[in-house]
Amino acid sequence: MSNPGRQRAHNQRSMKRLLKANGWTETTGGKHVVKMTKPGHRPITLPHDKGGGGYPAGLTIAIMRQAGLRGGDG
Repeated sequence: MSNPGRQRAHNQRSMKRLLKANGWTETTGGKHVVKMTKPGHRPITLPHDKGGGGYPAGLTIAIMRQAGLRGGDG
């Protein structure tokens, strides 16, 4: 049985695709991180997905809140 309130796990690649679709651009980051920028917003750093199972739910929510894709005060 699937849980309708649960989102699928994002990783660095899928999160980068989501942000690019919403007007963010990729700029020079570190060795294993991707830095996304958008005028009028603080830059967002997408860490490398170390375990291969995707980002934890809290990190996904925090990134989406920073990007303004989710409700909240980020």
